[in-house]
Amino acid sequence: MKTLLYLLAAGLFVAVVAVVLAAVLLGLRRALRGAASGNPVPRRALPLTAAALAFWLGLTAALAAAGALSFDARPPRLLLLLPLPLLATVLLARSAAVGRLLDALPRAGLLYLQSMRVAVELVLWLLFLAGAVPRQMTFEGLNWDVLTGLTAPVVAYFCFTRRSWPWQVAVGWNVLGLALLLNIVTIALLSAPTPFRQFWNEPANVVISQFPFVWLPLFIVPVAYTSHVLSLRQLWRRAANTATPLPETAAPTA
Repeated sequence: MKTLLYLLAAGLFVAVVAVVLAAVLLGLRRALRGAASGNPVPRRALPLTAAALAFWLGLTAALAAAGALSFDARPPRLLLLLPLPLLATVLLARSAAVGRLLDALPRAGLLYLQSMRVAVELVLWLLFLAGAVPRQMTFEGLNWDVLTGLTAPVVAYFCFTRRSWPWQVAVGWNVLGLALLLNIVTIALLSAPTPFRQFWNEPANVVISQFPFVWLPLFIVPVAYTSHVLSLRQLWRRAANTATPLPETAAPTA
């Protein structure tokens, strides 16, 4: 039974990764099409992004399948890879080209993407039932990240589709979503067999170093926090553009 649950979790997780990857690329294509002609963004951005993501997913999968990311090494090699997506997020958040793309992307899009976290929490729960992750990493324990996924479509709809809620609600929601994500990331790291381990109930969190679940810390989590950061930047840019007064018309000369 536990083997069946593990395989079910693995199959569902691979499907989640495929859907998230497709959503990211489709969102980029839409943003490229909607970018203002006066602020062109290189059209090669889509194939380059697709190639970079495919390379990253393939590389991390191969490393995990070969056992190269095992927690047996000191320091664990998986932890050495975690800063790379974070660095990419920092670069994206500071990029002028990304800012122009965000201007062309519907504000609800980045929020709807966070709905993926409901499926991710279901995967973690199945892994818990299979005896592959500790209880604290699920919504039965200390992981409340499912709240972000459940509320994402609600906030997106009322803030940006019906526009009955102010955009500041989306700002607060993004901040809360980042806090909940930081909570489960911290719990996951403190449940792993490293010198920093604080949760000693079994099993230890080693599944994130194995294929396909290595994509959780190295793809799904980075997509989640990057979407929050880019959504905040998008909302800030829209607010700044709205608050900027139009230049005064010069008075006619006599």
